[in-house]
Amino acid sequence: MPTLSLSSTKRLLFGLLAAWAVAPVMAQAPAGGAYPSRPITLLVPFPPGSATDAAVRALAPAAAKTLGQTVVVENRPGAGGTLAAGQLAQNGSPDGYTLAVAPATLFKVPHLQKVPYDPMTGLNYVMAFSAYTFALVVPEASPWKTWQEFAACAKANPAKVNVGTTGTGSSGHVAIHLLAQKTGADLNFIPYKGGAEVLQAFVGGHINAVIDGGWAQVERQGKGRVLLAFTDKRLPRLPNVPTARESGIDMVANSPIGIVVPKGVDPKILRTLHDAFKGALADPTYRKHLETFDLDDAYLSGEDYFKLASRLWVDEKRNLDALGLTGQK
Repeated sequence: MPTLSLSSTKRLLFGLLAAWAVAPVMAQAPAGGAYPSRPITLLVPFPPGSATDAAVRALAPAAAKTLGQTVVVENRPGAGGTLAAGQLAQNGSPDGYTLAVAPATLFKVPHLQKVPYDPMTGLNYVMAFSAYTFALVVPEASPWKTWQEFAACAKANPAKVNVGTTGTGSSGHVAIHLLAQKTGADLNFIPYKGGAEVLQAFVGGHINAVIDGGWAQVERQGKGRVLLAFTDKRLPRLPNVPTARESGIDMVANSPIGIVVPKGVDPKILRTLHDAFKGALADPTYRKHLETFDLDDAYLSGEDYFKLASRLWVDEKRNLDALGLTGQK
């Protein structure tokens, strides 16, 4: 029987140790580099129960069917809805396994305060899938039946009419300031972490009105009365509610929602994600959520979504400057 020298034994042991160290890595590597080979995480920047959360939780399993892997929805509220995408832009891994929902607030907050990321250079844009509609909603039991009555009360009671929305720098926040500026109504802005918290405060009687993307829930429950719609045209479901423009207020509030990933994700992975989520837009459960929350069906490809983001980046800076909000930075 042959014997091994001490040096040969050491070489053999080192070889075995090296093989054991590599084995787990090789076992995890997908055959042919296939993507995805494990579950994908989709970060939602608002608390559970919000309009965005509900829609995304319907969209995710539909996309998962095409991807062949689970899409895990994880709530990451904060920073006016920018925390999730901001974290990806700052230090996200470009492997395609962590995505984030990006609201239009992402293109406002960096103009209001210093942030450690740039949404225009730190992200790849997968696609836009929807957009919030905004309206001024008051409690059904309130004395205000029209915008004119509401405005008269706000003017007669400076800073005493509390209007809630999601976060500082959000589309609702800008809409509140713009409405006050254009009409002289003295409105007191009350920020919340997400749409669910806004509506809880509204139903609990802690605020007098809402201008937010999730307003449809309270209206459908008979707990809210819509006085104004900040849309181009009257909402088909509420044909008797005037738009702001019809009421002499030249403003429209629209807030696109999309999916982003960290900069540097492989173009093939971007295409795989885009195709899966675009296909999921036809899912009946998801489309029911659009109707329930009065969300627009506003798909854009990744390229067109980035073009929109680029325009918003410039437009929102101009809007915030005009409102005197960027001085808070």
